[in-house]
Amino acid sequence: MKSTLTILLLVVMMLQSFSKVLIVLNYQANKNYIAAFLCVNKQKPQLHCEGHCYLKKELNKAEEAQKKSTNQNQKFEITLFCQNLLKVNFQPEYKLETYQVFKPASYRFSVLLNYFHPPQVLA
Repeated sequence: MKSTLTILLLVVMMLQSFSKVLIVLNYQANKNYIAAFLCVNKQKPQLHCEGHCYLKKELNKAEEAQKKSTNQNQKFEITLFCQNLLKVNFQPEYKLETYQVFKPASYRFSVLLNYFHPPQVLA
């Protein structure tokens, strides 16, 4: 059931995409009938319209329907982040700050070198 529905939706989407191609193919297949019965200029054979007016009218209808459907399905874009690059300062700012280090009088640091002994090589 799912595959049938998927194929059906795919076919409908393809028909919508190729609607103008289908109109032209229909015109080519029924060119004689359109020229004889549906042509607006059939009383003026010197124009050699041969149903082109009908084809143009059908293509305009399809284009208007497509515009109407795209207007109904408008997409809205929301900008979540915006950075004004004109105000970005590319020069680094240097701040020199002095810090007071607390050093109690009872604190002493001395290096005790007498604990370090390199390894001895036994001969």
